[in-house]
Amino acid sequence: MSHYSTYKFPFASLPAVRIATLLIAGILIGRLMEDYSGRVWVMAGFSLLFVSWAVVEFRYSNRLNVLKTAWATTLYSLLIVTFGAGLYVVNHQQKLEVIQQASPLRLYEWDNLMIEGEITSAGRSSSGRDVYVIAVNNTVFPENVSWRHRYRLRAYADSGRYREVEIGATISAKVQLYEFPEVRNPHEFDYGAWLMARNIVAHGGLDDILAVEPNEGLGWETLRAYIRGNIEALFPEEQVPLAKALMIGYKEELTQQERRSFSRSGLSHIMAVSGMHVGFIIAPFWLAIPLFWRWRRGKWAGLALLTLLLVAYAGLTGFSASVSRASIMAWLLACGKLFHKRRHSINLLATAAILLLIIEPSQLFSVGFQLSFSAVAVILLLMPEAQRLIPERYRYNWKGGFISIILISILVQAALFPVLTAYFGEFSIIGPIANALVIPLLSVTVPAGIIITCMHGGLFGLSEILAVPIGWAITWIGGVANYLGGDIRGYITYSEVSPLLFFLWVFGISTLASIRIKTLRWKMLIGFMACLNLVLADTIIKKTAGQTLAVTMLDVGQGDAIHIKTPSGRHWLVDAGRWSPGGNSGERVIRPYLDHLGVDKLDGVLLTHAHSDHIGGMPSLLPTVEIDTLYQGPYSYDSKLYQTVQRLAYHHNIPVRRLSAGDLLVPDPAIRFFIVGPEGNAPSGHNANNQSVAFRLQYRETSFLFSGDAERRQEQQMIERYGDFLDTEFLKAGHHGSKTSSTSRFIEVVSPEIAAVSLAFNNRYGHPDPEAIRRLSRGETKKYFTSLSGALIFSSDGKIIRKKTVN
Repeated sequence: MSHYSTYKFPFASLPAVRIATLLIAGILIGRLMEDYSGRVWVMAGFSLLFVSWAVVEFRYSNRLNVLKTAWATTLYSLLIVTFGAGLYVVNHQQKLEVIQQASPLRLYEWDNLMIEGEITSAGRSSSGRDVYVIAVNNTVFPENVSWRHRYRLRAYADSGRYREVEIGATISAKVQLYEFPEVRNPHEFDYGAWLMARNIVAHGGLDDILAVEPNEGLGWETLRAYIRGNIEALFPEEQVPLAKALMIGYKEELTQQERRSFSRSGLSHIMAVSGMHVGFIIAPFWLAIPLFWRWRRGKWAGLALLTLLLVAYAGLTGFSASVSRASIMAWLLACGKLFHKRRHSINLLATAAILLLIIEPSQLFSVGFQLSFSAVAVILLLMPEAQRLIPERYRYNWKGGFISIILISILVQAALFPVLTAYFGEFSIIGPIANALVIPLLSVTVPAGIIITCMHGGLFGLSEILAVPIGWAITWIGGVANYLGGDIRGYITYSEVSPLLFFLWVFGISTLASIRIKTLRWKMLIGFMACLNLVLADTIIKKTAGQTLAVTMLDVGQGDAIHIKTPSGRHWLVDAGRWSPGGNSGERVIRPYLDHLGVDKLDGVLLTHAHSDHIGGMPSLLPTVEIDTLYQGPYSYDSKLYQTVQRLAYHHNIPVRRLSAGDLLVPDPAIRFFIVGPEGNAPSGHNANNQSVAFRLQYRETSFLFSGDAERRQEQQMIERYGDFLDTEFLKAGHHGSKTSSTSRFIEVVSPEIAAVSLAFNNRYGHPDPEAIRRLSRGETKKYFTSLSGALIFSSDGKIIRKKTVN
């Protein structure tokens, strides 16, 4: 007689997993209730549930029945969920209060202030500038008003300018307060949120230090600075940034290109300083545990030594989520072995998550937390099954160890798939090979490097000798990352990630983890196949649905740079932003934006005219991005920047085509560019603005008009020649909202429903001009400004133009 049985998750033997699941559910609910009323409701609900649970649990403790147990379990579960929600809401409210209390600083952005405070950390940015975090206790505003409010400020200074300032010192300084950073373009790192997560509410340039009171105490930041200083003394300058990243997780000095190479090669985890690093550190202690069993108080001595070792390393690395998680797990595992207690790795992982989330519930939404816990969870779930793939004759020798490294690397990449694609739009497929080339070397490099840096100066010159082979290893690791990460075949890019991929990933991992559980594996496989079909259906629907035109006006400050993605997926760039002695829009905005989208070829670049705020990014783009054709106006321009662009185009064999009114471009079968200016037979004159390439973009029933920097004279020429043909739904307003453009007659003829203006906030030209804005405001025209909103994204399905939100 056969019995039908169902699988039940062993919550009884994994209590921490149950609590962690409920706590995470509560934190997710708390995020939906971030306002103050949510805080009140959560507190009230928690109090009510606690009283109800206490009544059921203790009032009826002498009764043992199914109904009482069910009620107690339900109330207990709801209590944990509510506790998680309350934790997040209270934590979020506290952060909002810190921001609100610091709001007076927003009134003094770009002003010079006097501050007094303690330097709590010091380092160097990837651009080479010195960076300090200052706990400010007094601020003197320009009106000579003293404000004794405590807050944290991040200050920047030229490299080496204030070598005498050490961590813990109290300083009086003159600071120029910067505008607090916001995300201005779709691809940009949210630096403001990064600062807020560290309770830093302001940043600025450190103009001068007026007084310094040295610190005579000792703290974690002082120790970190000591270790970083030793690394700088032991290794050549070119190896120092990577050495700091690998040994103590200090990544601030790595360039963006280096970070990208490690990510694309699947090696970014080795700079996170996570379980692998903690494992390297604790391995000698683990082997020595039997020695502590030999004497009476050996277990407690071992526990004290273990705690000291893990806290010291976590402190040196800044108590990051990955190190804290790994240290907690290592401590619990080692304690279990020391005291002969039963250990379950999944339960210990959940315990670590609980402790970290109670301390800082918002960690749940940080990429570091998600990367760390998802990777370890998948390794713990799948590695036992993966090791069965290793032939038994190799399983316990060096060959098995090497195969295990490759298997772990594959599992880590599988674990990180949803996080990497969601946050970075990239996923490495070359990772297993890169890890096989690096991990064995890293297992020696990290512990040896930490030992010699900690003991530098006390090993009678031995540190300098040992640093040489370690430096070779660091160079090799960096070389592997740069070589494999630089191959475009080694990674996959995703411009849009469907949420269905996450559920496909969950069921896929669950199917593999339950491969030997008959009552569960088929359910997981059915779930996986159902999600796979949904993903395929979603892909088909998107491909067969009406194709979309996307127009993105990037925020490049006082300039123009517009990306056009055609319905069939071709990419055009209209203008390339600004040039300045310190950099240009090509390297700062446009190239990172194209990398974010996974675009390595532009089907066309159209330069409306030759001013530096429209062609400034071309010297960076021409050598680094494949460009099919460069389009520009019929007239040459006398400037070094213009000549540089022409020379680079010739050098890279990029065809240059000149456009004038009456020309037609077909960048996509579904759209047309009708060139409406400038007149090709008109005298060139001296005003390049009135020689702008202006064009009407037509996509089915929707139309866009791009007028470059056309002023009154060119606008009148276009009206005389094209009349009502200029009538479009969308207008890219000319010359950044200048009073010389967007004339009354021109706006009357175009009659746009949407007008978009590209310009910098508080620019020196006084744009936008109030009169020009009044002219644009006639009728029901909706106006948008990059100076206020950052990048502007508009889409068209061929029938309606819609404004999209920047992600």
